[in-house]
Amino acid sequence: MGAKTRKPERLARDFHRTFIPDRQYLGELLKYAAGGGAYKKQKIADATGIPTGDSSGKAIPTADYCRGMGLVSLVKPASKGADPTLALTPFGRAVFLEDKFFKEPFSQWLAHCFLCNEWSGADVWFYLFCEGAQVFGNHAAKDDVMKWISPLIGGKNPVKAASLTIHMYKEEASFGACAAIATIKEKDRDVLVRTTAPIRDEYAAGYAAWLVTCLERGGHEGGQVTVDKLEEQAGFKRITGWSLPDSQRVLDLLERKRLAEVDRHMHPWIVRFLLPSATLWTRLYEDFL
Repeated sequence: MGAKTRKPERLARDFHRTFIPDRQYLGELLKYAAGGGAYKKQKIADATGIPTGDSSGKAIPTADYCRGMGLVSLVKPASKGADPTLALTPFGRAVFLEDKFFKEPFSQWLAHCFLCNEWSGADVWFYLFCEGAQVFGNHAAKDDVMKWISPLIGGKNPVKAASLTIHMYKEEASFGACAAIATIKEKDRDVLVRTTAPIRDEYAAGYAAWLVTCLERGGHEGGQVTVDKLEEQAGFKRITGWSLPDSQRVLDLLERKRLAEVDRHMHPWIVRFLLPSATLWTRLYEDFL
């Protein structure tokens, strides 16, 4: 499926009902999805203890966070009138078995990368971290970013929506361990600083799994693509904040780990991944101490 005819399926601006993701609740949702639980507010709340309220509380937003993070998928009911159910993705199963409550920063990083994806992530994350990277890089005045992003995400209070996204990366109970973005003071103004995704040997299988999953979702089975296509489908450099030398380091790492081959004689370079995503996800934590 070509990029020009593919339709983005991102979560809407207000899917989270103004709640940031709570790692404890994400873990409970993964356990619920492992049993094929229904995508139904009260059933989720009763089984997990995730609080609910008059509208949705945190039950459906937590499930939707897990969807946007690539951890669970929504399964259509087999019979008319039945509720759709939740199922773990290979990434979700790996996290459920090894790091259910997202204590490992790299688990948070990979979930963050999926949230920012153009085709299957969430609107505010895509604009802030993927599109915004091309406009502002990794360092920009907060006011400038808010003026730029407001008409893109729309709604009654777009600044509040974007600020909520930024806030989750400073809360320890949320994604503070990965700290993908932070607000600092410079000359009496607030400045947003993006953290570049860490490049470490033990993260190789996870990065390969993320990239191959994005390619497979885009209809690029077989694992061979140009680096331009890799950027288009996954936001390889934009989402991670990697410079060109950084991205080349990552490709070198994937080669050393025998996860990919890179043809540097072609322009743009051609990357061939050697394993499908389902296999790579089973190796997500194997090199961790």
